[in-house]
Amino acid sequence: MAALSIVRSILQHYVLPEVLNIDYLGGNGGFSGAQLWKIGTAESSYCVRRWPLSHPNRERLEWINLVLVHTAGMGCDFIPAPLETKSGKRFISAGGFFWEVTKWMEGVACFKDDPNETRLARVAESLAKFHLASAQVNLGFERSKNLRMRYEAMADSTSLIAAIGQCSGPELPDYIYRLRALVLGLGASYIQRITANLESLRVVVFPVQPVIRDIWHDHLFFRGNELSGLVDFGAMQMDSVACDLSRVLGSLVPEDRSRWEYAIDLYSQSRPLTAQEIDLIYILDQPSAFLGALNWLKWILIEERAFESEANVEARIMELTGRLEASV
Repeated sequence: MAALSIVRSILQHYVLPEVLNIDYLGGNGGFSGAQLWKIGTAESSYCVRRWPLSHPNRERLEWINLVLVHTAGMGCDFIPAPLETKSGKRFISAGGFFWEVTKWMEGVACFKDDPNETRLARVAESLAKFHLASAQVNLGFERSKNLRMRYEAMADSTSLIAAIGQCSGPELPDYIYRLRALVLGLGASYIQRITANLESLRVVVFPVQPVIRDIWHDHLFFRGNELSGLVDFGAMQMDSVACDLSRVLGSLVPEDRSRWEYAIDLYSQSRPLTAQEIDLIYILDQPSAFLGALNWLKWILIEERAFESEANVEARIMELTGRLEASV
């Protein structure tokens, strides 16, 4: 009830049609910690988002909003840019949290229900459109932060694997123990091979710009075969566009390299890629399932975190298990 009262007070800061209903969605099945409300009005629907306490801070959120407002203004109608308040702000601080209001993005995260070529093409083309627009906000040249983070995480993974091996944890579903056994069985040779592949591009300087990073199946909304919405930008960072291509293709068509090539070619028709950027797309994907599995095992076995949707957790872990089994 207290949260609903805050939501109503938040809405007073905006010029909106008459509010007819407010529906609390929780995290809407996501893992970021954000809380969502769907606002029905006499004319259209909106989304109120309460950012988690842990991230982003004020300066970072201002930057994220700057990118979203600019890209939406450049024709990326699939981007839910935060609305402007009556005082010209893009978010509000209330109750210890940051809050923002966006238009409601119609559609469903349903790519895997019908993973056809048209849908994949729309993702590639829309991502290229977003990147061309976001580069107008910030553009630089430096080494890839995400490549460095993956390299360091792989180098540090031995100690985490040891901790996971020693942790029995509470009674848990079989799918978690299956993933645990798979990770423990990969061994030092697997870690050394992936780390060596990452090493090959560590010193390369890439064009960097605002990239989404957390762009995966559940953040891509479709209406039929058209991409109608792309959501959740809390992980946005300056890095190579290869980060987004690697993440989204690894999520949508993980083991189908012919479809990776198809999507990369379509993307390149709008935003050309260098040979090193293409190499980075593939190399960044190599440790993704392994590091994702380590994170989930750490959260569940060591930190004993609770999640809103057990079904979504199981689906995510089964996906990682399948990817890891296919890679060894």
